[in-house]
Amino acid sequence: MKRMVILALTALFTIGLWAQAPEQGKPRFDPKEFQQRMEAELTRQAGLTPEEAKLFFPLYKEMKEKQRNIGVQIHELKKGQKDDATCAATIARIKQLQVESAQLEQTYYKRLVEAVPASKVFKVMKAEDDFHRRMVQGGMRSRQGNHQGNRQREGQGMSRNRQFPDNQDAPR
Repeated sequence: MKRMVILALTALFTIGLWAQAPEQGKPRFDPKEFQQRMEAELTRQAGLTPEEAKLFFPLYKEMKEKQRNIGVQIHELKKGQKDDATCAATIARIKQLQVESAQLEQTYYKRLVEAVPASKVFKVMKAEDDFHRRMVQGGMRSRQGNHQGNRQREGQGMSRNRQFPDNQDAPR
């Protein structure tokens, strides 16, 4: 269940980053393009044949849409100030929705492994994690601007530990 929540948050974070105002002539986030890129990448990494992809992605999209709807409900529940009694009820409802999402995922993964081999479903799961991680990292790097050069220098051997070997002088 933690994995599902992390994936949902990663996806929402990625979409949020891309949906912000264009920077330096970059176009806004295009959900259709994102979906196409993700499907192509998942298909490639999992080694899905065109026939398998036709069986897999309609179920996959259906599952993700239902999970997205649950995520929206959870997001709405978290809005606003609440007293203790309301918070307790809100927490209970959020946990209930998270369980529903996990059960939904379990149901759909059973259907997915009936459509394509389990090994390929597993590869899609891994590929999805990798894809979202790269998208988030890419979005963060493009927003860092001048800080990107600092990251590159660190990767070339100028690490924080070399500047402050005992970490006592490191800024906090």
